[in-house]
Amino acid sequence: MRTLGVVTIGQTPRADVTAELEPLLPPCRIVEHGALDGLDAEALAALRPGPGQASLATTLAGGRPVVYRHEAAEPLVGAAVRRAEEDGADVVLLACGGAFGALAHRKPLLRTEILAQQGVRALAGGMRVGVLRPLAGQVEEARLAWRRVLGTDQVVVDAVNPFDARPADLAAAAAGLTGRCDVLVLDCFGFGERMRAAAAREFGGPVLLIRSVAARLTAEFLAGV
Repeated sequence: MRTLGVVTIGQTPRADVTAELEPLLPPCRIVEHGALDGLDAEALAALRPGPGQASLATTLAGGRPVVYRHEAAEPLVGAAVRRAEEDGADVVLLACGGAFGALAHRKPLLRTEILAQQGVRALAGGMRVGVLRPLAGQVEEARLAWRRVLGTDQVVVDAVNPFDARPADLAAAAAGLTGRCDVLVLDCFGFGERMRAAAAREFGGPVLLIRSVAARLTAEFLAGV
């Protein structure tokens, strides 16, 4: 049986994530490793972003939402990738929609950002695309990134944090994009199927979940390893 390493930018275990991944994957063993695993309160406090600093949103093992500096994430994510490989992973999925630089790896490393962007381009090429990112500070960067990928300026981006938003916040964000775009992308690995369903009720059109887009493409790759 193959082993899939799931690397998150927060802490593990993430039963909410693995429960949704497993039905989409071929039979495999899943090992989880988080960028923030093992960090105490003092270490986590040192990662807090200052004004204007690029940030990432995620959750701790107990479910508490946290935001930390993007520039601090890469070495922590890289260490989690190494731990996943040492834990027997044949393939590693980076379970985050954010952009990361070069990460050393010995096994295939599948990046959700790339899987999701290329998958959406294939599914929604030529359509007006709405995107929901977790943080307001990510909106402009996401708008530029998605416009480059889709080759169009028909991209509308807003923010709602899946880790600490109320259901009404997600509903309002989805409703605010109704009529302005044809397809809605929930562009964070923290968005799950319940959130997709809630957004779809308000949006009234196709809602794409980057978690499941990445999982389905990972399944295809894992089946052939």
